[in-house]
This record gives sequence, structure tokens and C-alpha cells, in this order.
Amino acid sequence: MSEVTQTDRVEETDEQAVARLADGVSLCGEYEGGGFDEPRYLISRGDGQMVLVSPLLYEIATAIDGTRGLAEVAARASQATGKQLSAANAEFLINEKLHPLGIATLSQPIAEPPKADPLLSLAMHGMLAPPRAVRAAAAVLAPLYTPVVVVLVLCALLAFDGWLIGSGYVDLAFQQSVGEPAQVLLLLGLMVSSTLFHELGHAAGCHYGGAKPGAIGVGIMLIIPCFYTNVTDAYRLDRRGRLRTDLGGIYFNAVFILVMYGLYGWTQFAPLLVFIALSHIQILQQLLPLLRMDGYYILGDLVGVPNLFSQIRPFLLRLVGRGGGQTNAHTGLRPRVRIMVTAWVLIVVPTLLFALGMLLWRLPVYLSRAFTRGQDYWTMLVTGIGQGQLWGPLLAVISMLILLLPWLGAGAFAVRTYRRVSRAISRRREQRSKGGRHRTVRA
Repeated sequence: MSEVTQTDRVEETDEQAVARLADGVSLCGEYEGGGFDEPRYLISRGDGQMVLVSPLLYEIATAIDGTRGLAEVAARASQATGKQLSAANAEFLINEKLHPLGIATLSQPIAEPPKADPLLSLAMHGMLAPPRAVRAAAAVLAPLYTPVVVVLVLCALLAFDGWLIGSGYVDLAFQQSVGEPAQVLLLLGLMVSSTLFHELGHAAGCHYGGAKPGAIGVGIMLIIPCFYTNVTDAYRLDRRGRLRTDLGGIYFNAVFILVMYGLYGWTQFAPLLVFIALSHIQILQQLLPLLRMDGYYILGDLVGVPNLFSQIRPFLLRLVGRGGGQTNAHTGLRPRVRIMVTAWVLIVVPTLLFALGMLLWRLPVYLSRAFTRGQDYWTMLVTGIGQGQLWGPLLAVISMLILLLPWLGAGAFAVRTYRRVSRAISRRREQRSKGGRHRTVRA
């Protein structure tokens, strides 16, 4: 039998008390392809957040219809799960589990349900395209996921890439494009356009699978400016549908590259080959599963663990002997999945720590170089304006903005880290000051 812990003073349970689901809550069913020992179930909140819960909590939420009392809710959940629950158990799970998650309540209003706020997430982000516009574009572009079209695109990409590698034109194209402000600006414009098309690829893949994509926005991931697409609704899909959504951005990069091959064949404009080479580097960067980029989500859906970063803390606690023997997300994984997640943690944690250490160690050098480059761009701006130029000053302004963004992202990350540490210290102090006995109720 499982155990549920309650505080020492327990008021008598009103078995006829009626619970209700929060506004906008939708029960989405089982999370398909999960890598957990027991199934996990998805509940969608009114704010669009997806919550992954145990079968017991899901059945309790299923039994809540706004009219049933706690006794009937407990009876229905007991019948569905095979676990004997009392009205007191149902009351505790609603108050202590579902209510904090913003899913259900007995009496207290749910003012502001908790939202995911991972440390390694986008900072200073804002919306570029609203959900309605993104969904309209996704519906138009979704036919690109027809299997025949996918095969043709990939075969054409391999053929053209083989030609490009064998031709040796890329080196010459780089030599012709370096130092020309207009061509550099064109390359920047193509990279931004390709990245936005990449995001539409995620949205179209989400739509093709039957889910609803959300807005497209922009932010800073640590020190890297990034676009993003809200495809949270794709968690409703099976593993194949989620992987299609994950890989959709890279697939649309391939489509964009083919269009550039066509333009090059028509114009023989060398910077297009430079863009194609840079796009392949961008694809490889996206496949790295270190930060919350495409590779991270691809790996998460392959192993069936939607939030890999949530596995780091349980692993590290158990590594230092502070796991406490409690069941957590990491110990609840299947053996093979646990091995893969452990390998990922052992790679990612040292890599990120090394990168952070190198960043801090080289910080004075980076600051000096940034200041020097900023002065160069300012001189370029002033000189270009004085000579009546257009492209040089415009490139200087954009370059200064690009130079500034990583430092803004680093500052935002430092502030977020400080707040996290402060909250953790405050919680630790509160826990130490509370103390008190606990009473155990069997469920």
C-alpha cells in the first residue's frame, strides 16, 4: 500500500465536499512513448501549460466533475487504479497535489498556477507572430510533410550537397563575399529568414500531426539570440508526431537550402553558396542536445522523457548520497532509459560547467575584445555616414546590436541565477524553522 503524509492536526473530512477543475483544464490522456516505469498522463491547463501526472492523480482529476463529493471521487479513483482510497486521501491529494499544480481545488481559488521557469531557458523573450497567424501559415505549409515530398526533398538535398562538395566553389564564394557590407547584410538577412522558416517548420509539423501550434517569438538562450515556437500542444501526439514536430525545423532548413540552390543556379550569385554552407553548420548546431534546442527535444522524445533537465538534480543528489530513498522522476525511469539519461547527464553537466568556467576565466578578454570591436563599429558608422554610404553604416549598427545581445543575455542569466539561489536559501531556512511532527495516513 502507498502512504500519504499529512500534518499532525487533521480536521475531519467532509465526504460530501465537492471539488472542481480549474478553468480551462483539459484531460489529454496517456503520454505515449514515455520512458517511465508506470504510465504518465497529460493534463492541459487553461494557460496552455502541460502537466505530467501519475495514474492516481489523473484518475482523481477524471472523477472530478463539479458535482461529485469526495467519497464518490475516491470510490471512482479506487476502482480505476485498484488502490483503496478514502475521502480523506482524495482530499489530501487534491489539496496538496492537484491544487498546487493549478488543476483542481476544493475551496481555495487558484489565483496563479505555477509555471515552468527553468534556469536554462530563454531570457528577454517576446512574441513575433501571434498564434492565429502561425496556425494559418502552418496549415498552408503542412503538405510539405507528405511522405513523398519529404523523400524528394531529402534526396534532392543529398544530390546538391554532393555537387557542392565536389565542385570546390564554396572557398571561392567565401573569398568573394568577405568585406562587402551589402553582401554581409544579405547573408544576415537570409540567415534570419531561414531561422524564421525553421520555426514555421516546427509549427507545420505540429499542425500536420493534429495539434495546435502557438506563437513564434524571440529571446536569448544564455548568450545566443534565438527564435522559438510554442508547440506545447504537440505533447498530445504520439512519439512519431512529436519527433516530426522536433525535426520540422531542420527539415524546413533543408527546404530553404533547396530554394537557395535554385536561386544560385539561376543567378550564379556566390553569397548564396556561403549561406548554404552556413546553414549546414546551423543544422549541426541545432542537433546538439546540450541546451534547449532541437537536439534536446529530439533526444527527450526518443527516450520518452519530456524534460531531461529535470533529471539532473535527482541524479546529482543520489550521486552524493542524498536521494533519501524517495521515488523521483529519475528513479521512476525504465532501466534502459535510465542508462541513456544518466549518460546524457554525465556528458551535459561537465560540458556546461566547463563552458561556464571558460567563460568566466576569459571574461576580461571577451570584455576587452567587445569594447575594441564596438569602437571599430562606431568608427565604421561615423566614417560611413560622413562619406554618404548606406550599407556600411547599416552593417555597423547591426553589428553593434549583435555584439550587445550576448552581454544582455549573460546579465539576465546572472540575475535569474541569483534569484534562484536566494529562493533556495529562503526555503531552506523556512524548512529548518518549521519542524513539527507528521502523521501518516495509508492510501
